[in-house]
Amino acid sequence: MSGSSGDFDIGADAGTGDNTVVLTSSSGGIGLSALAAMLAWELRMRKLTAAVVDADFRAGGLDVLLGIESEEGLRFGGLDAPLGRIEAESLNRRLPKWEGIGVLAFDPWNGDVPDWWEIQAAICALGEANDVVVVDGADGGVLDMVPGLTDSKRIVVAELSVLGVARAKAHIAQLESCEGGGSVEPSRTDRILAVVGVQPRGARGNAGCLSVLEASDYLSCEVIGPIRPDRKLQRDLLEGLGIQRIGTGSAACVRLTADRVEAWMGER
Repeated sequence: MSGSSGDFDIGADAGTGDNTVVLTSSSGGIGLSALAAMLAWELRMRKLTAAVVDADFRAGGLDVLLGIESEEGLRFGGLDAPLGRIEAESLNRRLPKWEGIGVLAFDPWNGDVPDWWEIQAAICALGEANDVVVVDGADGGVLDMVPGLTDSKRIVVAELSVLGVARAKAHIAQLESCEGGGSVEPSRTDRILAVVGVQPRGARGNAGCLSVLEASDYLSCEVIGPIRPDRKLQRDLLEGLGIQRIGTGSAACVRLTADRVEAWMGER
């Protein structure tokens, strides 16, 4: 990393993890993107500057989810990072804002998947311009795609069902295994800030749901939560209204997750 006034020259060995948190899950459709946005919002309410990066390069559409698809501003499809260089403050200013948070969205209908060095340069620049960068990492593919994310902190989101927790166990093991370049990942306590449990949608009461204690026992680590289904939030998202509040079914877990992020930031 080199340059001045927020200019970056990104190489494969350049890290982006000093203030980057990547949320991943092995279960799709459980609200990972919404949780990433709510986490950034909670951190923003704690007087921290934050940006959210949409690194779900299969589905994308974080700006649509948040109801800001009509807002002017830069998306990944318009990103220009010659030689992996992006001016930090310029990028931060050009992003559409949601609740005071810059959102770098990927719209697959409006451009190809960016190259790894463009993703890395963008996250690095946003990390320079903000206190924290929250990345919607979908199934974790971006961690293999972008070498500079090796040092990032991770939050694993697990569906609290038998299948969801089994998938989460395999996902956590994968995060702890070797990554590109032959480097060995540090231990779970070094890299994974939290495992968040989400109750399955459509379940009646607790039928078919594991408790966070049962999930913690199976995964051999603390699972925080649960995040409970929020019908109003689901309706708002379906109607294109975005996230208008952090509902009571999510608030306590979002606050606890933000506590973990803040504690880590205080230790850096």
